[in-house]
Amino acid sequence: MSKTLSEKILNRLGDKPAQLAFNLSNTPLIRRRLGQRYIQALDRHRPSLPLLDGLDREIVAGLERDGVYVTSLEALGLPGSVRMLRAAQKVAQECTESARRDASAGREFICAPASATVDNPEIFHWGLNERLLDIAEAYIGLPAAYDGMTLIYTVADGNELGTRKWHRDREDRKMIKIAVYCNDVTDRGGPFELISRVDKSQGVDDLYCFEFGTDDVLQKRLGTEYSRDIVSCTGPAGTVVFADTARFFHRGAPAYDKDRAALFYGYFADHTRHPYFCERSGLKRREIADLAQGLSPRQRASALWYQRLPALLRLIPPAPV
Repeated sequence: MSKTLSEKILNRLGDKPAQLAFNLSNTPLIRRRLGQRYIQALDRHRPSLPLLDGLDREIVAGLERDGVYVTSLEALGLPGSVRMLRAAQKVAQECTESARRDASAGREFICAPASATVDNPEIFHWGLNERLLDIAEAYIGLPAAYDGMTLIYTVADGNELGTRKWHRDREDRKMIKIAVYCNDVTDRGGPFELISRVDKSQGVDDLYCFEFGTDDVLQKRLGTEYSRDIVSCTGPAGTVVFADTARFFHRGAPAYDKDRAALFYGYFADHTRHPYFCERSGLKRREIADLAQGLSPRQRASALWYQRLPALLRLIPPAPV
């Protein structure tokens, strides 16, 4: 079977294999077993969790308390940050015209092509910094899998479509997304927003109902005054937002005054509950393997997490974005 034919078949299947696997995982018996294994894994790994201090510990505390923590590349002080941001800004600039055409055509989710990551590996590698892996592991409670990054471009058209609606991410029970703003973002420039209230109806051992957060849904799940706890993350280029996008409703707010470009890096547990909802970067597995060459064993293990999936789960194609 040729690659082209394989891609045609996968495109035709869409998210049906992933949805079937998701439904099977939420049958009562399997759901209970997965929940028990998860609790046992957390207990076993607790003595091995990284010990953090300074800003890194503040970030994890902020995530536990509020679901979000805002800082900056300068405050983090990670090596390669300036080079990474400049490369991302260049990619964003090159995407501007095509992004605006796509938005005019009604496309809901606009991101830079995966080839931009291959051509600018410093953007991908920044997310594998050992300190970021420590932060992710300390918060998630298990070794962190790295799902790469996407550069999301929000056109200033005021539309509330796709990820600009309130939603929760489906990858795992608990996860971290790190947003890095490529340009200044005001309250009318498409800031990342999060409702700092946990959806208690959705825990470790439930049906994981992922639906957009309409006002009725949010009132039912979070309370009638949920809007009091909306955190809007504005800031200049280089602003960094850590957020748990699995436990908390969030969105990229519609942009009105100026387009917004931002990098989004994803992390979840090494044995994530829903691997078929992962692999969101658009990169092929062989491209990720190439990008991971020469990295430390821990970094490679984090980037190549899918290689340790059970054989059956490796065969399920990831659901399209």
